[in-house]
Amino acid sequence: MQPDGPYRFTEVMGVCQVGRAWWAVDGQDRLVTVAVLEPVVAEDPAWRRAFSGMADALAAPGGGGGPYLAADFTAAAPWVAYAADGGPGADRLFLALGHEIHSEEAGEDSTVAMLQVPQSQPAPWAVQGDPTQVSAPPQQVSTPPVSAPPQPVSAQPVSPQPVSAQPVSAPPPVSAPPHQVSTPPHQISGPPVSPAYPQQTSVPADDPWDTSRGRRIAPVRPEPKRRDWISVAVALVLTVVAGTAGFFLGGGGDKEAATPSPSASPSLQPYEATQFSINKAKFEGELAPLAEPWLTRIGGCVVYGVPGAPKMPADEKKHVFCNYGGAWLHFALYPGAKQKETARSYRQQLNVAAGALAPGVREATTTTGGVTGTTGNYVEYAFKGEDGRPICGVWWDRDDIEGAFYVETLCQEGVAGDWDALRDLWRRGS
Repeated sequence: MQPDGPYRFTEVMGVCQVGRAWWAVDGQDRLVTVAVLEPVVAEDPAWRRAFSGMADALAAPGGGGGPYLAADFTAAAPWVAYAADGGPGADRLFLALGHEIHSEEAGEDSTVAMLQVPQSQPAPWAVQGDPTQVSAPPQQVSTPPVSAPPQPVSAQPVSPQPVSAQPVSAPPPVSAPPHQVSTPPHQISGPPVSPAYPQQTSVPADDPWDTSRGRRIAPVRPEPKRRDWISVAVALVLTVVAGTAGFFLGGGGDKEAATPSPSASPSLQPYEATQFSINKAKFEGELAPLAEPWLTRIGGCVVYGVPGAPKMPADEKKHVFCNYGGAWLHFALYPGAKQKETARSYRQQLNVAAGALAPGVREATTTTGGVTGTTGNYVEYAFKGEDGRPICGVWWDRDDIEGAFYVETLCQEGVAGDWDALRDLWRRGS
């Protein structure tokens, strides 16, 4: 059955478990491709939102796709039309959602199987775990409510390709936000709190006065000769005079040298102190409070917009990329609250579909930073990189700064699928 729309559908380009890509012509006989979401899949509000949100994200400048000619996201079978000019089209939209189209013959059985999902499968928006505690290996959540529409079995929609160029050191793709997508935040659960890290127990030094293990110094026989009181008094006076002079002489000479310079904290080792000095110069201004907890640990930082570095994204005032072990950190400063909210909303969209890519992901929430104690917004998300491998990320933006940092790494190769490792990294940097 052909879908409704202003186009004349000629043949099916390919199918996947959530929809079809069609060849069609418009009223002027121009060839187009049309991505159509299956009606039964569109009954799920989460899939309908993901379909429309991904289309807008790909159409945004630098979104990795192309602009669409027309769309109807409210139809029973939502559709998006693209010009068939060799650029990204209907197949690109489904690929960004995590479903590659193939021939109709090969896809019929899988499509039918998808439409007959047993109710025991988790809903695509299901998130697992309680953000208030660091858990053991992640576990699946319970089944969706009885009133929920049929749920897809297959992998959930994932992110588009990166928006902004990467630094010269060629870091992996970044989950860049669209410029026009804005979705309501998820339900807020309890905030992740800093775990009670075990405190180091200091072992008391050996008591020099402890005689339980035998004497350490052989006793000395008392001096039989008795000093006269005049000699003792003279010795005491000389001792007091010498000590007082030494106090004034020593104190005056060391007072200025005892004050450490601001750039070299006595608590930092030479390497960390050097990294602090190098990195601090790259975060002057409004990004400084956001980057402060990271300055001694990150390296290879690149400031966007300077000669030889990637261009500054159009919706950002400042962007700094850094490395931390096998993870990649992005610090972004936005012109205002609207741009920051748009970037956060995009990652909240990725959070909806992240459960299939990286089980154990938790709902977006508001909480306080693990180091600074400031309030802000916390979002876990996942998306597919250019090579198809899932990338896990954590977003954090403080209420008192129009900026955010997000840390990303390969879900398996970076943290072995353990979200707690990323949560711990966030706690120590927030």
